[in-house]
Formats: sequence, structure tokens, C-alpha cells
Amino acid sequence: MNREFLHKITLLGCLFLLITSSSGTDNGFQTPEQYAQIVQEHFANEEWEAGKELLEEGLQKYPNVSDLEWLMGKYWFHEKNYDQSRYHLVKAIDDNYNNVNAKHLLVDVEDITENYSSAICYVNELLEVNPYWRGLWRRKIELYRKQNNDVEADRLLKRINQIYPNDTILRKDYIYSMEVGYQQMKKGGNRKEAIERLTELIKVSPQNEEYYLDIINLHLQEGNREAALGWSSNGLAAIPGSGALIVKRASILSELARYPEALAFIREQMKRNNSPAIRRMYNDLLMEAARAEKQRDPYVLYGMAYEGGNKNKEALDYLLNTSVTRGYTDDALFYIREAKKQYGNNDKGILYKEYMLYRQMNEDDLAYSTLKKMYEMYPDDYDITLAMSAQHMKKAEKLMELGLYAEALPHVLFVSQKHIDNDVNGAAWEKALSCYINMKRYNEALATLDTITLHFPDYENGTLKRAFILDKMDKTEEALQLYLSAIEQSDEDMRIFYVIGYEELAVPYIKKCMEAGATKKAYEEAIKLVSLNPSSDLGLRYAINSSGLLGKYDEFEKYTAQGINYYPEEPFYQAKRATVLERDKRYEASLEFLKPILNKYPSNKEIIGAFSQSSEYRALQLTKAKEPEKALAVLDTALLYDSQNKSLKYTKGVVYEANRQADSAYYYQKYYEPSIMEYRSFQRHLSGLRSMMLKNEIALTYLRARYGEEDIITSVATAEYTRKGQKNSYTGRLNYAGRSGSASDSMEAEEQTPGGVGIQVQGEWTHHFSPKWSTTVNAAFATKYFPDITADVAVRHYLKNDWEIGAHVGYRRVAAYTKRYEWNDEFFAGGTGDNGYLFTGWNESKTNLLTVGGELAKTIEVVRLNTKIDMHFFNSNFYYNAQIGAKYFPVNDGKTNINAMASIGSAPETAVLDYALPGSFSHTNTMVGLGGQYMVSPNITIGLMGTWNTYYNQTNTVRGSSPLNPIESISTRYKNLYNIYAQVYISF
Repeated sequence: MNREFLHKITLLGCLFLLITSSSGTDNGFQTPEQYAQIVQEHFANEEWEAGKELLEEGLQKYPNVSDLEWLMGKYWFHEKNYDQSRYHLVKAIDDNYNNVNAKHLLVDVEDITENYSSAICYVNELLEVNPYWRGLWRRKIELYRKQNNDVEADRLLKRINQIYPNDTILRKDYIYSMEVGYQQMKKGGNRKEAIERLTELIKVSPQNEEYYLDIINLHLQEGNREAALGWSSNGLAAIPGSGALIVKRASILSELARYPEALAFIREQMKRNNSPAIRRMYNDLLMEAARAEKQRDPYVLYGMAYEGGNKNKEALDYLLNTSVTRGYTDDALFYIREAKKQYGNNDKGILYKEYMLYRQMNEDDLAYSTLKKMYEMYPDDYDITLAMSAQHMKKAEKLMELGLYAEALPHVLFVSQKHIDNDVNGAAWEKALSCYINMKRYNEALATLDTITLHFPDYENGTLKRAFILDKMDKTEEALQLYLSAIEQSDEDMRIFYVIGYEELAVPYIKKCMEAGATKKAYEEAIKLVSLNPSSDLGLRYAINSSGLLGKYDEFEKYTAQGINYYPEEPFYQAKRATVLERDKRYEASLEFLKPILNKYPSNKEIIGAFSQSSEYRALQLTKAKEPEKALAVLDTALLYDSQNKSLKYTKGVVYEANRQADSAYYYQKYYEPSIMEYRSFQRHLSGLRSMMLKNEIALTYLRARYGEEDIITSVATAEYTRKGQKNSYTGRLNYAGRSGSASDSMEAEEQTPGGVGIQVQGEWTHHFSPKWSTTVNAAFATKYFPDITADVAVRHYLKNDWEIGAHVGYRRVAAYTKRYEWNDEFFAGGTGDNGYLFTGWNESKTNLLTVGGELAKTIEVVRLNTKIDMHFFNSNFYYNAQIGAKYFPVNDGKTNINAMASIGSAPETAVLDYALPGSFSHTNTMVGLGGQYMVSPNITIGLMGTWNTYYNQTNTVRGSSPLNPIESISTRYKNLYNIYAQVYISF
């Protein structure tokens, strides 16, 4: 027995420990996303062990969830345990192939562990998602280099540099790659290839002094000193005054024993750079020249002979050629003049030497003038035509740099028509194409492009150029179709180029369509762009906006989700996600979604705008649900971020109005800026609010009733005063009724009540417990005609979406009158009369009337519908009355309305009893009515109402010729009663 009891106690203890331990470790997280968020916060705060502990708990609950596996991989990466990191990151990708974070980290793991091929594979997978991420391309190039695959790295770098020619980082990488390449070639002894690579480098970076020095040295190593001198001249032209290049050229000239040329050169350069090193070199050269002068220079000897009068052809030719070659410009000009005297001014050889001399002197105008003269004289000479073409190209380039395309065009057309050299000809046609495009002569541009593609089938930019021209001709659709055809026929490498080109044309075209109102066309083009480049930011934005305008909400949601997938941190897509939630009327979910984003981007206009809009919708939703306090809290939160938003302020005024806080409602609603069409209605609404702000109201009512078949007038006058507050309203009311009629025997048989005056005093209290509940209590006492005692209690409940239900109970002490007849003793048989009974007064009886009823109402825009049923208990019998009504508010002031009503029942409506009007029980009573109210000003409102009652009426009489045999009779019939209510309300 004890052992069994101990066994049970042990089991209970273990169960308790299990429960407490599980509850102790449960952090309250319900989803993997919650675990991931908290773990990332731990990692961000360098709390790695705490994050790992929580992460292990999450993975135990949710094994193989991609984001949790990625975070575990991130932890092991931080701990430099790359095998464990790789294990978890691969599991993350197995669960979600598109986990970009995991793939990025895997690239780092494989890079560190030198598994470069795997790293490149992961980079390729990331490029499939976003093929235009420049950082990934650079990473791929870096991995190829680590893999010692420089060929592929250089090819990829050159290609990506062509895609993004304005990217300075890529440009630096490209230059560095070529520089490394030529250094390797130089070390490997491949001087010719190194020279070619350096030539390309100088084109890209013409201001780099080191490149000129290297290429000069390489040419010297090749034994090509003239080429080395040429590059020294090019370098000094690009970098005037470069000390290193001055020294280098002078050294080469010195090695060639061309001392006079070297000395003349240094003297010229010392005008720009008179550094000590150059002065020392000049002095050294002077010494060397002096020593060399000891050896007889043929140039000097020929010069002396020529000056001595031996001006034969041999001496002149030698002196002219040598002076031109050595750069003795003054001597060369002299000998050219001498040659022209001997051979004439039109000698081709002399003119050509003169042209070359002017080029050396950088006298471009003189060189061109000489060349032009030669071309006119020898148009079929290949060398002259080639030189002429080069001059035209040079002039064209300068004019195009200045934007003078019309002036540049004749120069490039000259070259293109000569067919001298394919490269030169191709360059000329391409410049002609550029001129036509910039001059907006697009038809000529297309014709030129056709010529280029005909003569140069391998021309790679044909599609790009043609599409560009078509776009400029407002034939963008044709241009886009051209790209689509090219994309379908291209390989993967070229596809990137064409997709980029397609996007560059499509985005402005879509924008143009949107601005022109062609939303459907914009949508069609946007989805084409997104299908080609799913990560196109602008394409996704236009697809989302256009689908929203067209009401394609499924597409709107689809592209919003796609945008968030590619750009999870981009506020635009977060805002559109909120719009999706709003469309489903999930305003609270939208706000919860936006709050953390708003905390992250507190100044972002898109997020603030989305948060404000959701807040506005949510506040109106709460207002309809009769929760104004919550609605105001939502709006106040939104105004913290968007304090100048007039729409939020206006909505806050609407909420205050629904909560009967007219002063606050007026204050906030006045911020609204109505259109011209809305202005009068809005001002009317503000007038209504000003009227609601007034706490005191006097109401004067006059009721005039007339029977349809008799000229009998019945009236009731009412005066009341109401003090209004937000939660309590108090009303004092005085009713006055006067009745025509006699209290003597002259009373007509049709009269059912005696004549006289009746007064009723009534008090009423209305209290709002909350926005959803209110009650009204009133009590009244009267002298005559009105119920002696009146007491009512009503309760009203305000439901969502402008529904209302109500219940009421009432008590009335009502009076009933019957005629009293007595025998006339003076009546004698045989007289002329046949009635011996006289009317001597009224018999009054008091009866209790208990009323119980209910009401249902619904407001739809500007119409309020209501139905009401009353059940009366009177003289131990049950009676009813059912009523329906409708109010139409034609203007937006809250008071002006048109009112229609109708009722039917075995009892009259309660108002008949309250206003001391005739009615009957147990027979059908009907009523129809029509009227309305009009707010004249915030202080005055007037009203007029007409009703038509049909009720059952009976009259009792007593006749007879003998006191022993009275004959009682009751006459019955239905009567019509027409009522007019006139009302004046004065607020102050």
C-alpha cells in the first residue's frame, strides 16, 4: 500500500518537473520567424552564445527551417568552424533554394577554405537571382584569380567593364588587370605582347608616366629606338614637362649620337621644366657633344659645303632629310624653301616632307593646308589620301568633342567614302552615325547603320544602336521588339547586354505611358520587362502601380511579393504590402506590419504615407465599430510621424464627430481642403458642427389637427429647453392643449371629450454610458387631456456598421370620457318630443397603460431607416402598433432632412397619446406622414411635418320615452385626422 502510494507521488513529481522545465525553457516564441528575429538581435549585439542557445531551441522545435539553419551556419562561421558552417548553410539551401543570405555566406566559406570552384558555383546561383549585381561579378573575377584562371578573369572583367563603362571601380580593376598582365608578359620575355598590352593601357590611361617609360624601355630592348623616340614624344605631348620622359628621350638621342638634336630638345624642354637634374643632364650632353664633334658629322660637312656654294642635289637632299629627321625645324624650313626653288612648289616629295615637318612642329593648320594641297594635286595617292583621312578624322573628333556635329559630319563622310582602310573606314562610319543621331537626323542614321552592318557583319553594336535610333524616332515598341528578337537568338553572355538595353528603353516608355494615361499599355510593357529581368526594380514598381490602377489586385499582390523577395529592405515594396492588407480590410494587420519598418525608416515618405493611410482606414473601421477612443489612439500615433497630414486630421475630426465632441470635430475637420464641387457641402457641414457645439437649445412646436369631414380644430403647443453635454443631456418640456367643447347639455353627439385646457410638464435625461450604449429617461405630469402620469425608459445599443437596436418600456395613466344621461322628469307622454333623456355631464375613468417595445435602425450613407414596434397592455388586453420610417439628409449639416413614416396597429402610435389626440384601441389605426427640417443657420433650424391618421371612432347616446325603458346606442365609424407640426429650434 505505502509502496504504491510512493510510486504515485514519484510519478506526479516527475510530471511536475517536466511541466515546469518545459515552461521554463519556453520563451513564448510561436513561429520560426520570431526565433530568427531574436537570434539576429543577439548576434548583432555580439551575444553569440545566447543566440546559439536560443537557436538550438528553435531548431529543436522547427528542424530544417531555412532561416534558422542559416543563422546556425552564421554562428559557426563566426567561430571559424567552416565545416559546421557549411553543413548548416547547405541545409538552409536545401529547405529554401532562394535563401540569398545562406548562399552569400557559403561563398565566404568556400573562399576561405580555398574551394574556389564551389564558391564560383554559388556566385553563379546568386547571379541567376540578380544578374546585374556588380559586386557579385567582381567577386567572381576575384575567385577566378585565386584559382589562377587569369584568362577567364580577364575575359570576364573586360566584358563587365563594357557593360558598365562609367563604373570607376570596374575601370580601376580593368586597368590593374591589364597592368598585371603586361608585367607578367614582360617578366616572361614576351615583349611584343607586353607592348600591345601597354598600348591598350595608354589609351585607357594616357596620363600615366610609368606606362610611357615602360613601353619606351621595351622598344629599346627590341632594338627599335625610333619607336622608343616616338613614344617619348607621345608621352611628352600627353604629359608636358615630365622630367622622366625628358631625360629618357634625351638619353636615347644621346645613345644615337644625335647630340645637337638632344641639346635642342632639352633647351626647348627647359622652358617648362628647369629642374636641377635636367640642367645637369644638359651640361653632361654638352660635354659628350663636344667630344663627339671631334668626329666629323656629315650633316655639318654637307652644310658647310652647301653654304660654300656647292648646292647640288646630293647635298640638298641629305641636309633636308637629315634636318627633318633630326627635328632641326629651322634648318628644315630653310632647306624646304631651298628645295622648292630648285624643284618647284608642287614637287610631291618636298611637299610631303613639309607636311611631316609641320606635324612634328604641332602646326596642325599648316600641316593640313599642305596636305590638302597635295591631295588636290595627287588625289589617287594612297599615302596622301590616308594622311588626309587621318586629318579629317582628327578634325571631326575635336568638333564632336565641342558638340559641333554638323561641322564634323563632312569630315567623317570624306573618310567613309574613300575606302582606304577597313579600320579607318569603319571608325568613320561609326562617327557619321553618331553625328546623325546627335543631329536628330534619324532616317540618315538608320541608313548609315544599314551600311555599317552590310560592310561589317561582325559589328556587335548594331542591335543596340538600331533600337536606340528607333526609340528616338518615337518607335519605341518597334525598338523593344527588336531587343526581344535579339534576346531570343542570343547566348547567355549577350543576353545580359540586350536585357540591359531593353530595360533602358522600356522604363522611360512605361513612364511615358503612365503619364499619358495609357495605364493598360504601361502594364503590358512592365510585365514584359519583369519577365525578362525579374529583379528589375523600376519594372516591378511600374507593374505594381499599373496593376493597382487597373484593378488587377492578384497581379498587384504577385509583383509586390516578387519585389519584397528581391528587395526585402526596400520601403516601396513594404508600403505596397501594406496596401495588399488594406485591400482585404486587414487594417490592423497592415499597421502591425508597418510599425517595425517605420521604426527602422522613421523619415521615409513612402512608409509614412502607407502608415498614415492604414491608420486612417483603421480609425474609420473602429469608428463604425463604435470604438472612437481606440480610433483616436490610432490616429494620434500616425500623427506623431506625419504631423502635417491634413487627411489624418480631418479623419480625427470625423471620429470626434461620431463621439459627439463637436468642438474637437470642428477644429480638426477645418483642415480639410475641399474641391470646388465639395466646397459648399463642406461649409454646410462645418455649420452643422458649429450648431452641434452650442450647448443650449430651445424648441418651439405647434401642432394643429383637423378632422377630415368636420371643421373642428385641435391644437397642442410645446416649449422645451435642452442643455447638451458630451455624455448627458437634460430637457425640460411644457405641453399645452386647448379643446373646443361644452361641459353642458348643449354638447354635440360627435364630441367625445369635454372642452377645456390641459397642461403637461415633462423632464427628460439622456445619458451615454459609452460609444455603444445610451439610455433616455423621462417623466411627465398633466392636468387634463394628456396622460396624468407618463414615465418612459429607453435603452439604445450602437452596433458595427451603423446599426442600432433599442428597447423601451413606458407607463401612462390615461383618462377616458363617456357621456352621462339622466331622465327628464318634466318629460310627459303625449308631448311633441320622443326623448326624455338629457346629457348632464361626463363620466371620467382612469386606466393604466403599459407599453413595451423595440426598435431597429440602420444608416446607409445619407439615409437612415428605422422600424419600431410597441406592445400595449390596456384594460387587461393586448394591443400593438408597428411603425417604419426613413430620413434622408440631402445636405451635409447633420440636421436638414426629409422624413417619411407610416404605422399600423390595433392601437394608435404613442405620439397620439402623448399629444392628447383622439385614437382608439382594438380597431385598426393607420398613419402616414411626411415632413422635414432645414438648418437656416448654426443657431436656427425649422421643421414642418404633416401626418394623416385614420382611426376608429364611437359615440354613445341614450334615448327613450320612458324612464323604465332607456335605449342606449353607440354610433361607430372611421374618421380621418390631419395634423401639421411646425417646429423652430434655437441653439445658443
